[in-house]
Amino acid sequence: MTLILQAIAVAIIGGIIFAIIGIIPGTDETATMAPITLILVLMGFEPVVIFSWFIAILVAMQITHTIPTAMAALPGSTMAVPMVENSNIGKKLGIPHISMRKMSAGSLIGSIVGLPIAILFAQILAPLSDIITQYSGVIFTIAACIIAYMSKARWGAVVALLPFAFLIQGLQRVSVEATGGTLFTSIFMGITIGPMIAEVFNTLIPAKREENRRDKPREIWLAPDSKDKIGLFPNPFKFFHKTSMGYIVGSSALSACTFTFSPVGMTVMLGELVGSRKKELFDRVTTTLGVQDAVSNATYLGELLIPMIAFGLPLSPVALGPASPLFNQINLHDYLTMSDYFIYGFIGIVFGCLFAYPMAIKKARKWSEAMFRHISHEALIGAFMGLVCMLAFHEAGLFGIIVALVIGVFGGFLNNNYGIHTGVQFMAYYASSWIVTSLTALCGVLI
Repeated sequence: MTLILQAIAVAIIGGIIFAIIGIIPGTDETATMAPITLILVLMGFEPVVIFSWFIAILVAMQITHTIPTAMAALPGSTMAVPMVENSNIGKKLGIPHISMRKMSAGSLIGSIVGLPIAILFAQILAPLSDIITQYSGVIFTIAACIIAYMSKARWGAVVALLPFAFLIQGLQRVSVEATGGTLFTSIFMGITIGPMIAEVFNTLIPAKREENRRDKPREIWLAPDSKDKIGLFPNPFKFFHKTSMGYIVGSSALSACTFTFSPVGMTVMLGELVGSRKKELFDRVTTTLGVQDAVSNATYLGELLIPMIAFGLPLSPVALGPASPLFNQINLHDYLTMSDYFIYGFIGIVFGCLFAYPMAIKKARKWSEAMFRHISHEALIGAFMGLVCMLAFHEAGLFGIIVALVIGVFGGFLNNNYGIHTGVQFMAYYASSWIVTSLTALCGVLI
């Protein structure tokens, strides 16, 4: 009972802290979740308590990152990048508060569905751990090719994996020479802000600058709020009709079974798949946003739980990044039982969303109106860019900022001009080591 009370306490505290962090545009999960989690590990908290903490901060941040994404079309975190396009459409329709509620509700549903599915699927995969570990590089590459082909660029995106992989590994080699180690946060943030950097870069080109010049401020119409009373803790399942709910639950269950795919890639792929089946604009935007936020949570849970339970090794993007202290400093695989994963996982979900979910649902329109009236879009972009530079500088000084800009310009050009979205680029990052190693070895044999 003492451990359960400790788990509840840290879940509530973590939920409040990361609900606030999630509101900040451009927050990187790895740069925020991993360091604070590591502090708890070093302080000697029990493994089950640390597990509840991590689930709680994951859920809280994934809920409140919808606020800047929906209101200002600026990603509240790396995982919110795929939602920017539809959020921008929602802004133009005057429904950012509705978009925010759909995303927050979808996020919570994705957590509820994703946790048990991921735990059960991990048990199925456990006997195959040796085979999967041996071929992890190939699996990452195959996953990258699938997500690339599912994008709008099709074969162009698949081919683009090669130069992007070589660019990343080349920068990593230069980084070893310049800083003594490889980079993670700088490259991640470079991919994240790529579309924005490419747009800012356009202002330096006279023809592009004239093309985007505006004579007067843009008018935004905000739809009236619903007259229905919203309870203290609104039921997330009531925000969607039956068809949309089916898409959200099905997508969450499917994405919770993945662990080598980029979470961003899965969010983009399943979001586009569902969106293509919707004809009416309002229904397409709101359903797609709900699916995307549900998938982002479910994928995150799958990429945490499947490597942890089945393999005890960090064989996923999430395990290599935000959850790295749970594998490297203390391997929870050696401490938790199946019942622990269920009990302390749901403690993390319930108490992690206790503050974040009602806040996002009930204050959605009020915050949207205040944002549009009092805060300029340019100020938010400036704050976003400043935060990215700060994170990159913290990792590798000025060199980190340069790497983030190089990746951003190249990746943003691919995204904005050819539709090779950030999900493809994140997968290229994870597969880059195997791609470059294999191709250089093949070239050596042919020579």
